Amino acid sequence: MTKLSVVIPTFNRRSVLERSLSALLDQDLPAEDFEIIVVDDGSTDDTSELLRGWKAHCAFRALQSPHRGASSARNLGIQAASGDLILFLDDDLIGAKDLLRQHCASHSLPEARIVNGRIRTAPDSAKTVVRHLTELTDPVYLSMEPVMDAHDPKSIPPGITVTPSIANSSMPRDLLLRSGGFDEKILAAEDLELKLRLWKMGASFRYQPAAVAYELYDKSSWQYLWTQARALGAGDILTSRKHPEYRPYSALSTLGTTGTAKRWLRSALMRSPVSPVWFLALPLRLEKWYYRCDPLRSAGVHLFTLAARIAQLRSALSVAGSCKALKQEFGILCPGLMYHHVGPSHPGTFRELTVSPRQFERQIRWLARWGYTGIKPSDWLRWRREGTGLPRKPILITFDDAYAETAEYALPILRRYGFGAAVFVVTERIGGTNTWDEAEGRGTLQLMTAEQIRYWAAEGIEFGAHSRTHADLTQLPADKCAAEIAGSKSDLANLLGAPVVSFAYPYGHVSDTVRELVRAEFDLAFGVGEGLNCLRDDPHLMKRRYVGPDDLLLDAAVGFRWRREARWLGDLRIKLALRSRLKEALRHLGRRSSDCA
Repeated sequence: MTKLSVVIPTFNRRSVLERSLSALLDQDLPAEDFEIIVVDDGSTDDTSELLRGWKAHCAFRALQSPHRGASSARNLGIQAASGDLILFLDDDLIGAKDLLRQHCASHSLPEARIVNGRIRTAPDSAKTVVRHLTELTDPVYLSMEPVMDAHDPKSIPPGITVTPSIANSSMPRDLLLRSGGFDEKILAAEDLELKLRLWKMGASFRYQPAAVAYELYDKSSWQYLWTQARALGAGDILTSRKHPEYRPYSALSTLGTTGTAKRWLRSALMRSPVSPVWFLALPLRLEKWYYRCDPLRSAGVHLFTLAARIAQLRSALSVAGSCKALKQEFGILCPGLMYHHVGPSHPGTFRELTVSPRQFERQIRWLARWGYTGIKPSDWLRWRREGTGLPRKPILITFDDAYAETAEYALPILRRYGFGAAVFVVTERIGGTNTWDEAEGRGTLQLMTAEQIRYWAAEGIEFGAHSRTHADLTQLPADKCAAEIAGSKSDLANLLGAPVVSFAYPYGHVSDTVRELVRAEFDLAFGVGEGLNCLRDDPHLMKRRYVGPDDLLLDAAVGFRWRREARWLGDLRIKLALRSRLKEALRHLGRRSSDCA
């Protein structure tokens, strides 16, 4: 039986295909150990004539199929292959002399693995912006370790295309057959989708830099924009729907990371009846003329990147159906609010952590009036995983420490307005007091009892863990830190009789070690960083805006809509608070003077 089958799909690329085949005939692997299968995907040039007359010293087959895309052609090649291993090459890849031998050697272990070789730019490629962009990734390839494990989408280094691409990748044929091969409905991300499927089947991925192939770029940047780039957006959205765990790493997950002005401009470009890509790409027609000039080449890179991004977004829009639907699936921005104690002030306690019930209700009423809907952490988690289930304007309202008066005053207000929320519990202090504050000489506040927690959980309030003792986790040894985190989860899960998905870092203090320990136990974790949460963000550094007794509703409006709080507004807030206190003091003095008189 043939050991290695090389499968090459092709479409109207006779000139580059001829060079690719010639390189395969010069391999140092014995001819009896490999075969070449070329699948002509309905070419209309003289590719079929070349294949009919091609003479090879190894087993060689040329298959013909209607023009249905590279996925269909590769699937046909998989079915026809007789080798134990299959190596996928594109028709513009020119293999180094030892390419096939390096791939075979990388499969010496019995485990099911996918080996990704290195792709470099052929020196005589056309001088295009696409070629230049590819060359910029070469230093990143060199920084990768040989046989690097790339089994998880989030382990792919930024800028690397070696793992998603199927070109210059080899794998066992029986693994491909069991996976079902390529999804022929996904035209531009079919290789990524297949590799995600193989990863979920338990296959291991390895990068082998010694298996080198040279890509001969003959397409212009203009051609790339109107073919590959136009299809990538649709492929990305279809892959994300099929593999929800890929959603945070997809190109579409960046929809929520740009500022308001850029979002408005992007929306206009996406909905334009005439594609802006045509106008942006027009200067690229002259890319060969200015390729040698660094400033012009740099400008070309920016222009190409912008045009490709718009082409991808318009492609994704065609699948989603509307800008609103695309935003709802990938671009939701969710603010978070962090409260502590909602209730009357108590002597000796932190004034900065107390919000009066009247002020709290005024804030919730304002949010409801402006169309916000309070959600729970599990709602956000479900949207991250599935892209569904969130209202148009969600907001995460959270309460740290689980004070009893929060249950008495705040939670009934939330229920009245139909808002969900989350309360983070210090599990070894349930029914007790805030001992972490008392240790610093602060006043005492009662914490929620087990009965209160169960009652409000049944009413739709979600409870998360806040450690066992409210210790600063960054100051604890690893074993004690792990006990605080895992123990609080088990304590709360036993109390509620339900899974616990979220955690809040005590004092907002978090280190890399603490975050990884929390990641091992919880799906979400909340810090104290301000900003809006989006799909791209680390789910274990969820953002929340602190709410204190001096906060104005206008602060919230600026923070939610424009992603940052204006400095002048903070100064105004302080001045208004000081003026209010001064007036109160003057009134108090006036009353005393009147009493004395």
